[in-house]
Amino acid sequence: MAKGLIPYKVVIEFEKGEFLNGVILYKVNDGGQISRIKSIGIKDAAFNKSTLNGVLQKFIKHANQSEGVSDGQVDL
Repeated sequence: MAKGLIPYKVVIEFEKGEFLNGVILYKVNDGGQISRIKSIGIKDAAFNKSTLNGVLQKFIKHANQSEGVSDGQVDL
């Protein structure tokens, strides 16, 4: 079995709507052995806050469809 990455969490920081820096937390599945949580910094990502908002809207739409929410209401 090959190694696989198990994403856990991404933390992103923006400054004036533009990507500043970030961190991804993940685990590694190495032949069925799951590692502890590891992290690595994210630098020079080519996206901004409006791009992220578009992606989040897709996630919300998918969750609404999965849960049978017909009016698209989001309680934040």
